[in-house]
This record gives sequence, structure tokens and C-alpha cells, in this order.
Amino acid sequence: MNHKGNSVKRRRFLGEASCASVGSIAALSSILNLKMAGSLAAAETTDDDYKALVCVFLAGGNDSFNMLTPVVGSAYDEYALARGSLALPASDYAVLSTPLSDGRQLGLHQNMPELFRHFEGGDAAFIANVGTLVERTTVAGIQNGSAQLPLGLFSHSDQQLHWHSGLPETRSPGSGWGGRMADLLSELNGVSGVSMNVSLAGINLFQSSSGTSVFSKTPGSSPGLANWENPAHIRRRQAIESVLDAEYQNLFEKTFATQTKEAIAASNEYRDALASASPVMTSFSADNPISLQLKDVAETISARSELSKKRQTFFVMAGGWDHHASLDPHPEMLLQLSQAVGEFQAEMNAMGISDKVTLFSASDFGRTLSPNGSGSDHAWGGNQFVVGGAVNGKKVFGEYPELALGGVLDSGRGRLIPTTSVDEYFAELALWMGVTKSNLPLVLPNLNRFYDLSSPTAPMGLMNLE
Repeated sequence: MNHKGNSVKRRRFLGEASCASVGSIAALSSILNLKMAGSLAAAETTDDDYKALVCVFLAGGNDSFNMLTPVVGSAYDEYALARGSLALPASDYAVLSTPLSDGRQLGLHQNMPELFRHFEGGDAAFIANVGTLVERTTVAGIQNGSAQLPLGLFSHSDQQLHWHSGLPETRSPGSGWGGRMADLLSELNGVSGVSMNVSLAGINLFQSSSGTSVFSKTPGSSPGLANWENPAHIRRRQAIESVLDAEYQNLFEKTFATQTKEAIAASNEYRDALASASPVMTSFSADNPISLQLKDVAETISARSELSKKRQTFFVMAGGWDHHASLDPHPEMLLQLSQAVGEFQAEMNAMGISDKVTLFSASDFGRTLSPNGSGSDHAWGGNQFVVGGAVNGKKVFGEYPELALGGVLDSGRGRLIPTTSVDEYFAELALWMGVTKSNLPLVLPNLNRFYDLSSPTAPMGLMNLE
């Protein structure tokens, strides 16, 4: 695809449209619905090599301060005092070789050896105390009522909505930041009935938009209608096709028929593409639900040429992270998560495209430092990780907080105010995917509250953008 002939006027329009849309959801929606911004943004993108983002969403709220934890001296003592019965011994952690800038030494839970290995090898990093924010917030601002807070703070449904959309001031965002990114970048892909947004966990807001669909499948399954290609059922198929090919006056009937035909065609295309692609070479754990989803992601990436894809996003979800009653299952779940990520990265390395695929974690929120019986309650800021060859690894980005009850970030019961917004986190990933800095407000309208778009540097420095 040759974009070099596009005029300066088109470039100027996109830049002006991007700036005009900042802070305005209505303007954002209108621009994206025109389907003009996508073609112009693709024209701005010079890197047409393959790139993919893989979101692993830990539904329920990962207790990430028991995942990534201070393990030496007074910092560990502070953690142990705040967490009480939830505190784990320092011996349960593998010490990261890179200390924080203030000298504190962090450890990763010993049940995550694969993630530890990737961190120490330089292709994984952590983002500390990240969460949904409307604006930079302080305890004083919360107490005096001047702080603007995300809607439904500490609510599962609301916070998942905000993580997926990047719009914490509304419960009706209409689209997710991944879907808006896809609208901007989809023209880098070739012609295909299979969307660039593939989900292994059903339709989700993160990948949804008015301009780009979501291709959803069940892990391990072959998409398509049962017996559609079976000669023994040819009359059944012909009957269905006659119904779908009929001329309908009713708009809803017509739309349903059209979308059903497109879904059947996309499923067949997807199945044929996987059959033609090289099989995965890594053995994925059959008893690990995260591994099974990531195996399907790897298989789809292997068929990227057959599907004419230069850009793709994937959505994987692992449930059960809401540990109100007890944190006892948490170590085993971290073990499964690390194992699955390790297997996926092994396959990306085997394909030789580790630097083309970036896996990142997300979750509803962090958990309270103080115990909720034998478990922990809904909180706010938490720790996430990013893995891939393009990651500026072996680092902890953001500000790892003091884990003290009543500290400067404690909004109550150890619910820590995030020091890094999801906007900054996701902006790094969007830039890496090829969204230009001037177009970032189209993907993340609230980013300007946390990052100066005129800055010569990226929001965090998380990704290698060269």
C-alpha cells in the first residue's frame, strides 16, 4: 500500500481534527464514524511491518501488590505491617536485579518464573500503580470533594468499562480504545472478511467501535456453522442460503441476513487461513485456560499473511481474580498466568517475531492493602506487566508506591491512588502500533490531562519506538 502521494492538506486536516476532538466524546464519535480519519491516519503511518497487541485481562481485580512486592529491609517491613495476615514471607519472591530509583528492591512472586526470566532477559517490564484517572488526584482533593473521580470507583463493571474504553467519565462510551485504534490503522491491512480484532473471550468493549468489528471464537474450536461443508447436509445449507439471500424490506431483517452471511464467510476464510498456515511449534498446556486462549492467538498470528494482516489486536480473559474471601488461590493463578505467558513468548520467539508482538496485562483494579478477612477488597491502583521484544525491559515504569496504611496515596484501607493513568500506559502501546502522536487524542481523548503531546519524548518510555 503506497501512502506517499497523500497531500499536505490531508495531513493538516487530520492533525486539526485530532486536536479538536480532545475532551469531546461527541466529536470523537463523529470523526470516527466518517471513516475518514482511518484512511488519513494510515497515510501518516510509515511502518507497515506486522505488529500485534495481545491484551490479557485479569477479570476481578488482581492483588498485584502480592505479585510484585518489596522484599528487603524497611520496605518489606512496611508491606508486612500493612498487609497483616495477607503478607507473604520475603522468601516467596524472586528478587529483581534492577532496584527502584530510591534503592528499594522488588521481588516477583516465585510462582512466576517465566515472567521473571523474561524480565531479567530484557523483554518484559512492569508498570507500577497504574489505574483509571480523570485527572491527577490527591488524598486532600478526595477529602475536600474537589477531585474529579472515575464513575463507579471500586465497582467491577464500571472499572472494567473504563479500562476498556479509556473514558472514565461516562458509562456509555460507545467504543473501546482498541476499537478506535483499529479504526485508525485498519487500512494498513489487506482485504479480508476477518477483522483485525480477534477475541478469545467473546465480544468486548476494548476492541469494539462503530467502524471495526470483532471476530470472536471459542478457544480450540473451528469457527463456522456445524456441517456447513458436509455434502450430507447440502439441502439444509441451500435452505439457509435461500433465506439469507432473500430481498428484505425490513431494515432489521436485511441487516441480520447481511451480517450472518458476512459472519459465515469470515469463519470459512479464517478456517481456511489456519489450515494453510504453519502450525505452532510450542506445546501449550492443555489444562491451562489462559494457555489455550494464547495458543489460538499464536495460531491466528501464524496465519497473518493468509489473512492479509499488518495490524491485529487480541483479547484474552482470565476470570476469578476477585479474592474477597481468601487469597489462597492467588499463587496458583499466578503460576498459570506465568506459564501461559511463557509458552506464548516461546512460540513468538520460535516464529521469529517477538519484537512484532506485545502482550500486556490489565485488570479491574488493585486490591486493598488491609485484609478483608482472609482476602482483600476492591481498590484502585495496581501493577501490570508488558512482554515482548519491543519492550524496554528489565525496568519498573511509573512510581512504585509506599505500601503503608495512611500514606500519601492511601484513599482509605490501603486503596492507593494511581500515580500512572491508563491513558499513559495505553498511549505507549498505541504509539508502538503506529498511531502518530498527533492522532493519540482520537484513541485516548483524556490523554492531554496527563501528557503534553508536544513533548519530544513518549509518555513513559515503555516501548522501543524506533
